[in-house]
Amino acid sequence: MAPSKSLSSLLLLLICGVAFAQAPGQQRVEMKPLLLDDPVDGHTFEWSIPVSTNGLGGFDSDGATYARGPQPRTTHVATSPTSLYSAPIDAFSRSLTDDQKASLLVMLTEVGENVDDARQLSPTERFELAAATAEHLGDPPFDIGEMYLGAAWTVRDTVVGFLPNVQGASDAWAKLQETIPLAREVQEPRGRTIALFDLARLSHRGGLPLERDAFLATLDTFPDAGVGGPEKRAEFLRRVARENELLKKARQWFHRGLESRSGTPQDRAYYRFLVGDLARRLGEWDEARTQLESVRLDKGATEAVRIQAEDVFNVLSVQATAEVTAPTGESK
Repeated sequence: MAPSKSLSSLLLLLICGVAFAQAPGQQRVEMKPLLLDDPVDGHTFEWSIPVSTNGLGGFDSDGATYARGPQPRTTHVATSPTSLYSAPIDAFSRSLTDDQKASLLVMLTEVGENVDDARQLSPTERFELAAATAEHLGDPPFDIGEMYLGAAWTVRDTVVGFLPNVQGASDAWAKLQETIPLAREVQEPRGRTIALFDLARLSHRGGLPLERDAFLATLDTFPDAGVGGPEKRAEFLRRVARENELLKKARQWFHRGLESRSGTPQDRAYYRFLVGDLARRLGEWDEARTQLESVRLDKGATEAVRIQAEDVFNVLSVQATAEVTAPTGESK
């Protein structure tokens, strides 16, 4: 049977792609300027967002969505150039008391001690500042966790680049299984290096950390052919570690929200699902199983969330949870 159109696109990336994540944002996108008022000091500044976007890259199990071209999340959080107040753009209309303004300014000045130009902050740094701002203002724990999760996604963008039409955990798993035999046929060292990086990128999007690491470890089994595989792998794993730090912070705040029974029963079921999926991505299998199973049985969960939990639980039942060897993904 001929490969599907989406699988063919993935194979094209395997053979013709770069040996590390394609830099997001290379495609030109029309931007729309907004004027935002800093609720701390009243300063008005300009912030630009994409006029439109697309969903050509699909989505990940934890909610990250992907466009071809710049990801809208990179401009979702704005930072004031004067006070460093950071928040989603729709939160700049927030009213603050004089005491909140004064204490926020002190906190943001300390946090931003080494920030020379707020316009040069990365999207990840802006999300982290937004999380610090939300925590300082006493926002709900789920909201703070969302800021850290968004920060993690901006790091993930630099790891996975653009892969077309990956639709959650089970679809990523299926595409990986279909692609592995074809990638195995690539024997030329440069092409094989590229293929292994792209398989690692797809594994990372699917929340398959052991498969990802096994593909990267295979780089040591054949000549590099001048691609710089070991150096790129080190950078890949450095970014993964940075993403994982942020996923752990997001999960910590989601746990706080669950423990304090924040939100509605539907909210709690959704964030319990996220806790389970983030645990899976972090390789913490027992917590992943416990949380996902809980959501599958939760009468307060919406049908959509139960379906998500079922999808991820099914992948958890087949993905590697012990040391594996690439490219087959079979347990040792």
